[in-house]
Amino acid sequence: MMHFIKKKIKSFLARRKIAQYQEKLSIAPSAILTIKNLDFRTIPEERTYVLIGAKSVVSFASFIFETSDGSVSIGENVQIGPSRFISKSSIVIEDDVTMAWDIVLYDHDSHSVHWSERSKDNERCYDDLVKYGDNIRNKDWSVVKTSGIRICSKAWIGFGVTILKGVTIGEGAVIGAMSVVTKDVPPWTVAAGNPARVVKQLK
Repeated sequence: MMHFIKKKIKSFLARRKIAQYQEKLSIAPSAILTIKNLDFRTIPEERTYVLIGAKSVVSFASFIFETSDGSVSIGENVQIGPSRFISKSSIVIEDDVTMAWDIVLYDHDSHSVHWSERSKDNERCYDDLVKYGDNIRNKDWSVVKTSGIRICSKAWIGFGVTILKGVTIGEGAVIGAMSVVTKDVPPWTVAAGNPARVVKQLK
């Protein structure tokens, strides 16, 4: 019973949060969007953060903006299953793209790879959570690498794929299920694996 109550409370809070930030979304009248999570971890700017074009279907998406920066732009006639968009720079999905489920698009590293630069992250995380209710208010983002992601038109992304910062997936490219994409994928190719590599050229 307690688990059910907690789930209902969590669902109510999520709906309230989404309603609070409704003006940050620009959804074409013919688009269909269901949101699982819309999370601004710092105070957002007065602008559009999520843009979705005509006749696109985006199902149970999670949009996470860890700073006031970042944006997600989804074109027309796009289909996306339950996926997560984590943005500090930009994530752009062009027209006619098909994306399966459990896909993660992550346009930054979150932490520095050097311990000397990230050594205070855990301490700041605890202090910020106690004082402000969020865990990254005083995070040093200057040492975190970030670069936009672009998925070009007509691409197909398989289930469970992770796409990391700075990646461009070319027009008509296909990414195999469970791949981790760390580098650009040329147009009209099939890429798969961890890290993803081109395994086939398409006509």
